[in-house]
Amino acid sequence: MIGTAVVVVLVIAFVFAEHIPRTLSIFLIAAFIAFGVQPICLRLERRKIPKPLAIAIVFTVLLVLIIIGLVVVVPLTVGQLNVLAQNVPAYVATVQGWLSEAQTYLQSHIPGFRAPANAFDIGTLSAGKLAPLATGTLTSLGTIVVGTATAFFIAFSAIVLSFFFLLNDSQIAEGFAAMFPVSRRETARKLSAEITDTFGSYISGQVIVSAITGLVIWVLSALIGFKFSLILGIISGIAYAIPVIGMLIAQAIAVVLCAPQGGWMILWVQVIMFGMARISDNVLVPKIMGQSVGVSPIGVMFAVFAGGELFGIPGLLLGIPAAALIKILWRYFVAPWLLAQLDQG
Repeated sequence: MIGTAVVVVLVIAFVFAEHIPRTLSIFLIAAFIAFGVQPICLRLERRKIPKPLAIAIVFTVLLVLIIIGLVVVVPLTVGQLNVLAQNVPAYVATVQGWLSEAQTYLQSHIPGFRAPANAFDIGTLSAGKLAPLATGTLTSLGTIVVGTATAFFIAFSAIVLSFFFLLNDSQIAEGFAAMFPVSRRETARKLSAEITDTFGSYISGQVIVSAITGLVIWVLSALIGFKFSLILGIISGIAYAIPVIGMLIAQAIAVVLCAPQGGWMILWVQVIMFGMARISDNVLVPKIMGQSVGVSPIGVMFAVFAGGELFGIPGLLLGIPAAALIKILWRYFVAPWLLAQLDQG
């Protein structure tokens, strides 16, 4: 009966959630922001700073960083994207050269190799074929503006809501415990505390490590004269948050971005990215993130690939904490139930 009731409740909750996607998005983003900044707030509280003041300090710094990003980083990124767009012919020529060399190599080393006509000719992508793409982009400009405004509204609402989440975290935890029978409420409190600690430590630590990784790659690649260093830094910071495959994808993108500047630029950028990723893995992660979320390497790989296949980029980013949550719930609920069944048998 209990299992049936749980399934019915989950189905009803899923159907209800499908009808309020925007509200659900705001609450989920707010929860992740609250999880991420709570460890920092707790550290300030340990320094005898009152809780409301500690939360206010953290959110003030967060808003300052957002403003800096909007005023400084966004214009620089747009500028580099414009330069990147202007260099498309150079990229086409470079890639065409690579493909022609590959064709020549294959024909000289593989007897009887014959490539289909124009298989290695990307020049067939003429301006006439690019025109409809540009027209479609301009046509959808209004949709893009509306989508951007909606995203800002959701982000602002989530930040405000996360502020109230942190101010009322004790009441929220007690409300969660009240959903359980009296005999299980202490266990529910421990469960809530463990989930909060695991998620908070992982999210805040991952954001800090990824930000440092992207920043260092940006600065070092800019110092050696790479034209798209900021774009690469942003890509690297996001990619580092995706375990196993994130930095491999970022390094593959870097090869394409570096192509017009020659082989030496490709080499040095690859050295910078590989070296920084290893420093992050072996120095920053142990110092900033501390203990892992308690998921084995095989579990990490499965969580990343399964999350990506099911939910795309959000699944790649959140696969590991989701696996940690499943492990915690298993330990608190499923394992005791299985032991009880075995004892009865």
